[in-house]
Amino acid sequence: MKIGKLILGALFTLSFGLVNYAQEGGNEPDECTRYKAIAGNAYKAKEYEKVTRSYVRAQKECGTLEMIFYNPFIYSVQKSMNDATNDTTKAAYLDTLIMVYESAQETHGMQKDWQAYLGYYYMMQGTPGNMKKADAAYQIGIHHEAEKVNKGFLQQYYVNLYNLWVQEQDEKEKAKYKKRIITEYFKLSDYANKGEMGAEIIDFVSVYMNRAVTDCESILPEITSFMKELPQEIEAKKSTVKNFMALLEKQECTKSKVYAQLVDTIIAIDPSVDAVLAKAKLQISQGNTSGAITTFRNALGMAENANQKSDIEFEIASAYFRTNNYNSAYTAGLAITGKNSGKGYEIAAQSVSATSNDCGVSTFDRKANYYYAVELAEKSGNGALIAAMKSKCPSKSDIFNEDKAEGETVELSCWGNRTFTIKTY
Repeated sequence: MKIGKLILGALFTLSFGLVNYAQEGGNEPDECTRYKAIAGNAYKAKEYEKVTRSYVRAQKECGTLEMIFYNPFIYSVQKSMNDATNDTTKAAYLDTLIMVYESAQETHGMQKDWQAYLGYYYMMQGTPGNMKKADAAYQIGIHHEAEKVNKGFLQQYYVNLYNLWVQEQDEKEKAKYKKRIITEYFKLSDYANKGEMGAEIIDFVSVYMNRAVTDCESILPEITSFMKELPQEIEAKKSTVKNFMALLEKQECTKSKVYAQLVDTIIAIDPSVDAVLAKAKLQISQGNTSGAITTFRNALGMAENANQKSDIEFEIASAYFRTNNYNSAYTAGLAITGKNSGKGYEIAAQSVSATSNDCGVSTFDRKANYYYAVELAEKSGNGALIAAMKSKCPSKSDIFNEDKAEGETVELSCWGNRTFTIKTY
């Protein structure tokens, strides 16, 4: 008979053995001490199969083991399982390992440090009902270890939770699982960030989150419910609200009242640049461009670095351009500094183009505005835009009909009386 099966048999008969010893008044303290000593010596010698056998017998003789003995006991079973070359033996050791965990906790209570591992072993065992047992163990262990948790355990926990939701038939239970999928997404993402596990971990859980939550209608009621139970600790509250906002932005739910509430909440607890920018983007989604521009300008005064300032300046110019306020877009585009200055020249060039038909009496006059548009486009470095602006400049026939000649100059009254040389491209 294989050692694993012997171990299982010994554990299975533990309770009956204890009853017999109690009734017969045996000298279990002597045998208890002896088997502990045998296990200890075997452990020093790294004879892990012997350690396992001896601790099983010691547990039977002693009635229970002190907590100090369980860590070497568990380690020995793990080593024996990992060293086994036969799948049947490995499976028997796995069953034994789970029994040891459970037996120890029956005596000494919940051991949070063990729970993530126990969840993993339940999943390895794969017996009916173990998905729920793994979920319960993982839920305790993952949140106990938080950002220090093994990222493989974190991933398996979330996938198992998702699978429980998929297979659940009872609507009330299914709704509970879905709520947890949303809640745990935010918590696990926070652990991944704090534990520097890498973006791939957040991307991984996002895949399953997006499978469970596919539209605004399904997530908005959940977030409304969560809003009533936000953490009291400021940093935790701030992190939770920001995660909610990011999720709604990804699901394109920014026009909802819930998103507006989140924006107001984040501004109240964290009046940062990001919070103010979120409000501006909300105003844009609601069609309140003038309000958004005012909010963007407030954010501009709060900018913490040159890149952030450049991004906000670009948002202002873009907002003007989208609402056909081309003169303001032109001015705002030229005002963009830093990394987005090229985009600013693009907006300015496009604004000149958009107003060309309103600037000049003749066809030549109107097309002459594109000389300036070309100059701005060239400063942007956008080759396609440069070519597009050049194609709209006056043609040879436009110049002839105006009784002009190439090499002469033209003054653009709409753009500060700028003077350009007449030419064709």
